[in-house]
Amino acid sequence: MELLTQYVMLAIGIMFTPLSDDVLMITHLTVAPSGLALFITTWVVFTLAFSWFYVVGRGLHRVIPTSKRNSRYLNRAKALYEKHGSRIVLISYFIPGLRHPLHYVAGFTSLKFRTYAFYNAISAFLYTGAWFIVIRLAGDIPAFQQLQNWVLSL
Repeated sequence: MELLTQYVMLAIGIMFTPLSDDVLMITHLTVAPSGLALFITTWVVFTLAFSWFYVVGRGLHRVIPTSKRNSRYLNRAKALYEKHGSRIVLISYFIPGLRHPLHYVAGFTSLKFRTYAFYNAISAFLYTGAWFIVIRLAGDIPAFQQLQNWVLSL
């Protein structure tokens, strides 16, 4: 039950707090028990949490009147999607500051969910994998082990 609580808190942190997803990922991978199950479940949590942004964007598309949809920033985001296509979802995971907004825009611009889900799952896999490797390699560094022990003792 405690592990489930950690995953729910991770998802809520991603969706509703201004904390960096990188900080949430590092903290989660540092305090959770290591293993393949950790990687898979974290990947699923990130995939689902970012799908939430798509759903919110899709809902906003239906609610916001057509006359209000031509903001300068939204037009720039649409231009990114037109230039790079759905691959922008892949890139967005690795660019802080664009990570969340581009997922909202994917929904707002009515990108097909199947296409979005495909790129989102691949992106979340790569993002989770990258942090998983970094944290496991950092675990071999004595200073990181001391920090990890200090965090776990809190």
